[in-house]
Amino acid sequence: MVRGVKLFAVLAVSVLLITGCGGEKTLTCTNSEENSGMKMDQEVTMTFKDDKVTYVKMSIDNEATDDTIIDNWDMFVSMLDSQFEETEKDGVSLKTNNNKDKHTYNVSLEIDLTKASDDALAEYGLDDIADEKATYEDTKKEAEADGFTCK
Repeated sequence: MVRGVKLFAVLAVSVLLITGCGGEKTLTCTNSEENSGMKMDQEVTMTFKDDKVTYVKMSIDNEATDDTIIDNWDMFVSMLDSQFEETEKDGVSLKTNNNKDKHTYNVSLEIDLTKASDDALAEYGLDDIADEKATYEDTKKEAEADGFTCK
């Protein structure tokens, strides 16, 4: 589980530190893995416009697949809630959804780079996102090298 949270942080930093190439394109990358009693499905959608990423949406769905996690669901949720504090400011929106009955927990992060302040980006370790020079294709290759399927 901790690996999943760390993977989310690494993914957020590595995949988001990007810009695109001319026109407007959308890149959607997905990944699914199961480890230590948790199934984690991730989806990252990036909109590129005028050689820059302008919008990023990430969604991570966690589902308990092991009785140990299910039996300790409240502790698991408490840990995630402390790491992913909900916010809606400065072009950054982070929301969580805990479904106790189905033992699922979703984290949704949306960043509008045309509105996000440097301070808001820095809070999530993304303060260099607007300065990167990676192309749409470079971003796609990097995500696929990290185990994502992109289209």
